[in-house]
Amino acid sequence: MAETQLTSRERQALFLELAARPDGTTAQQVFEEAVKVGDRVTVEAFHNLGRRLVHRGLLIHGETSGRQTVFKTGVNVDGQWLDEEQLAAIIDPDYPLIALTVMKEVGRQLNAIPEPVWEEVRTRLRGVNARSLFLDGIKSYADDLRDALQEYKMEVDTTPAERTRLRGQIEGSIVLLRELTKHGLGLSEEAIRVPSSFEAGLRDLREGANDSLYTEHVLKEEIDRRVADENFVVDVPMEQPNENILIAAVDGSTRTGLLTMESEDGDFTLGHAPAVSINTSIAQTNRQIRVGTREYPAFLRLPEKPEDMQQRDNKYTIIAKLFFPDLTESQYAHSVWNAMNLLESRAALKVMKRWETSRDDLEVRPADVVLMDGSVVPQDRDSKHYAQSGSYGRIVRDLIEVSHEIMRKSRDDGQVVAGVVKNSPLRVLGPILNCFIAHMIAKSNVRSQIETWPLRAMNSLPDRIILTRLLTAGRKKGDAWTRTCIVCRPFHATTDMAQKYSREPDRRPAAVMLSRAEMMRQNEPISIAVGEFDFWKEFRGEHDPYVKMLENAWYAYFHLGAVPRLDQKQALPRMEVLVTASTRDDGSAFPPAVSLNCQKFLEALKHTGFNVSSDHAMFGANGWIDVLPRLLVDVHYTVKIWAVELQSRVQEYIGYHMSRYLKGGTAKGVRIRPWRHSELQAWITQMTEERRRQAGSRPVIRDNGPPSYPD
Repeated sequence: MAETQLTSRERQALFLELAARPDGTTAQQVFEEAVKVGDRVTVEAFHNLGRRLVHRGLLIHGETSGRQTVFKTGVNVDGQWLDEEQLAAIIDPDYPLIALTVMKEVGRQLNAIPEPVWEEVRTRLRGVNARSLFLDGIKSYADDLRDALQEYKMEVDTTPAERTRLRGQIEGSIVLLRELTKHGLGLSEEAIRVPSSFEAGLRDLREGANDSLYTEHVLKEEIDRRVADENFVVDVPMEQPNENILIAAVDGSTRTGLLTMESEDGDFTLGHAPAVSINTSIAQTNRQIRVGTREYPAFLRLPEKPEDMQQRDNKYTIIAKLFFPDLTESQYAHSVWNAMNLLESRAALKVMKRWETSRDDLEVRPADVVLMDGSVVPQDRDSKHYAQSGSYGRIVRDLIEVSHEIMRKSRDDGQVVAGVVKNSPLRVLGPILNCFIAHMIAKSNVRSQIETWPLRAMNSLPDRIILTRLLTAGRKKGDAWTRTCIVCRPFHATTDMAQKYSREPDRRPAAVMLSRAEMMRQNEPISIAVGEFDFWKEFRGEHDPYVKMLENAWYAYFHLGAVPRLDQKQALPRMEVLVTASTRDDGSAFPPAVSLNCQKFLEALKHTGFNVSSDHAMFGANGWIDVLPRLLVDVHYTVKIWAVELQSRVQEYIGYHMSRYLKGGTAKGVRIRPWRHSELQAWITQMTEERRRQAGSRPVIRDNGPPSYPD
């Protein structure tokens, strides 16, 4: 018989066909059938394939036959509503438009799943421990990655297209496992090793053969440290909230445009990029103040008056390239966001103390709970940016310093700082949920309402999409609230130290910072002369704010179902709470402060309730409506009004300084106008060329802009 080398898809189809028999099949039996048609792979390849199909929920383990594991069909394979293999073949980073189309189709079909299906899943998850789900899910994803690498290694005679397809699956699995374990949970290298790349995974495979990617007892210990000991879905008690609780909501605004002289449009000049951004922030409480016979919301603003924007505390109210000549174009773009985040953090810190209102200077006591629009994690938290010299590093250090003050104030005075994250791409709870559903369907003795669950396709979606359907499907107005389990990630999980984090005392993130400082001191003598700030010479060791956050800052998060059913144009935000507790993985229990802070946060949400905002999204997605705590919606409208008022005075201020910079004598009228398409395109091209030049001259140093980490 002529040899007919089977493709991986054909082997999968053969395995599923034989597993559908009443008695199931073994990997050995599938191997023998494949040999009959001329396939040349080893029996180990079919053992490997069987494990991978079990991970996806397409097969289940039956009873053993002698020493052989019997596999049986877990789902109705013919009923799959999305062909996963076709999906994997279509999604290619070289063809992003096609990939986006497929992603949209996945979301559409997700919303087409009947509501009773989601209610069934939600009911089952009320009885499943979250820690067990995370442990089983992470082990399953890690084992599948190892088996995929083994499969690629064994596929030596297959076609280039098959190897390319399998490589794409492996690269996707590496990214998913990294997001889940390193950036989502901040797990150590001792708990789980995630290859840095496809090539690194193959290299590790050659060196470790069939070694597991995780150490189970260490993995379990660290999961118990980060996941609350509760079920995956939890009902929220709906007691009457404390009426005396003082809640403050903080939001910021940035208005960016190009400077141009009045009555002159002018052309965009690449040499002096006249870009300017006006940043401001508002903190507004759930209390009203009475002035005469009228009542107003109690709020503060930064800057308090337009004239105050020139004060040192408000120096980042105006960010213009003209004032920061040492910033590159890409650094300037990131600095705008860092500056707005800094002003928001300053406003949050201010309402955590006694303060006076913008109207009539009435005194207000410190807030019990502070809600921030967005994440409570600092916008830029990369260790190399924190240590960077020049204007960029100074802004990052200011941001980290204020964030550390907030952390310390929260710990010492029992105040809660929480963020409402609207558009997070984080994938942590979603993959665990998807793994549970796929395995639940496969192992269920009673046929579920769900016929099948395409694991890879569902994992392409961020948490917020799938959890919105899980928590809101079938809900009616007035129903009790439900939430997902509470998950924590330490500060290092949000930084560039996440992937190489080790729990060894001399390799912990704080120890790494201390050793870097010692190396710099040994290589270059310390000078007592005052000049340009040198971070490593001035480094304060264990007293440094960044080090203290590495050692003590946690970010607890969950999703909350408190509104009726949401469709595909709406998604629940991620609720994120700052917690101060030791981040050392030394066998300690789940931090008690997490439950206390989250309980206070939920009490504040019960007090404010929820509302919708049709224009809250920063980029104004057409037709998109955000569902947010009512106080955040209110403060958003307040900050919009203040930003418009501030802009007119800023133009006057910029005109004065611009005339000095250009040596043009008396100040001319200046206005800030929107970017034209051609100007924006030219600016992006300039930043791209700048990055290429830097990469060519200094290949070890990457772009100076902050890396993209999942929020």
